[in-house]
Amino acid sequence: MVTTLHHKQDFPGAAVNYRQAARWLPYALLLPLMIYTANALATEGTFQTQASIKNAVVAFITQGIEEAYPHHEIMVNDLDPRLKLPTCKTPLTGFLPTGGQFIGNTTIGIRCNGSKPWTIYVPASVKVMRKVVITTRPILRNSAISKTDIRLEERDVTRGSDIYIFDPEHVLGKLAKRALPSSTSITPTMLSEPKLVRRGQQVIILAEGAGIEVRMAGTALMDGAEGQIIRAKNKRSNRTVEGQVIQPGVIKVNM
Repeated sequence: MVTTLHHKQDFPGAAVNYRQAARWLPYALLLPLMIYTANALATEGTFQTQASIKNAVVAFITQGIEEAYPHHEIMVNDLDPRLKLPTCKTPLTGFLPTGGQFIGNTTIGIRCNGSKPWTIYVPASVKVMRKVVITTRPILRNSAISKTDIRLEERDVTRGSDIYIFDPEHVLGKLAKRALPSSTSITPTMLSEPKLVRRGQQVIILAEGAGIEVRMAGTALMDGAEGQIIRAKNKRSNRTVEGQVIQPGVIKVNM
């Protein structure tokens, strides 16, 4: 390849004032940046920023769950970059769509109530943590659970708080329906109430009504936990009655 160099004297009519050009060079370099900045400011003033919408989602979810779940993680999905919504002149407000929920995979509504109102639905994912009752060691089937068998540990409860137990008092004295390994998160379905009455056991049949209380000796015909209705036989009358187990060895019948 041959490169031809042209000197200043080759083009007499194209003389350059280098000193003057050097004076304008900084402004020429700044011009593209000034144009970009002006366009960005114009866009910001015309359209609602996506960051502000996502911040409104986070604020709404946090307000809804922070009392029950102070430890949580919120992930808001990115919005379509082509989205152009008018800048809202009033604070954005969040809401749950019909049937919506705060926890897990959800959708949050964000609404502008300004002069140019709009509504957008934003997908999000919310993970919540809470201290739940877990086992400290293996527990055998049908064993009664004591204080040394359990402790509290923070776990992911995003699947639903109704399948966890948060208060150790709700576990103590209950029976394990099956063998539970160590570090198992205990759920209500894993537990059964202890039997306060056993079949064939001698019990007290307590009859109450109209301010009168009568106690009679009887024999339990069924096992029974607290609150269960079982049958028992009155020793004196030899009649079978039904009553509710209210404490060990005592069932209550209505007169």
